[in-house]
Amino acid sequence: MQFDPTNKVVKLCAEGMQYEAEGKTDEAHKLFQQAWDIAENDFEAFTVAHYLARNQKDPNDVLKWNLEAMNRANAIRDDDTKGHYPSLCLNVGKSYENLGNLKEANNYYQLAADYSTFLPPGKYGDMIRMGIGEGLKRTGTAKFKNDILDELIDGWCERKELKPLSLILPAYISNLGTENDLNKLISALSYLSATRCLDEEQQLIVDGLIAGLSGKD
Repeated sequence: MQFDPTNKVVKLCAEGMQYEAEGKTDEAHKLFQQAWDIAENDFEAFTVAHYLARNQKDPNDVLKWNLEAMNRANAIRDDDTKGHYPSLCLNVGKSYENLGNLKEANNYYQLAADYSTFLPPGKYGDMIRMGIGEGLKRTGTAKFKNDILDELIDGWCERKELKPLSLILPAYISNLGTENDLNKLISALSYLSATRCLDEEQQLIVDGLIAGLSGKD
């Protein structure tokens, strides 16, 4: 599923985004609506629905268009679509949250976390993962947390031990509790253990964490 910059629908959405950037939301909405009216397939409709959701004043309409975007993505049946699901689920979850339906919001935030394995590395992926984590927290599901590791990290921060912090913090902070995220954290802890840069007590704690998280204790 590739975005063709010469596609009429895509061009209208791009123009609408430009109006959005200039604060001209009404003009942007007209272009997005025009794009929706000429959309001929699920891919085009999926693209437009995403932008129409951003320009609604009624939160019920925001939810309607976010669900429409997800339904159209479901109909595409393309593996490339999977990379869009974390954002799609995040948007639907936020829509339900804004309407006060925290249970349904949490369900979609959880689904977004499950799809987070398809996020690309970099700023975009980090932003979406952060949004998912905050959504889970607001709706009653905390991100992955380990008190022993928290204590280790606090100590490294106090002592300004940059090496263990640089190895562990990225994998810990972004951990949404998925199996993939857990494996990343175990890998980071295993690499830290292999460097033998910790004192004996910390080394034993880290090795114990690896065993516990791996289910080998």
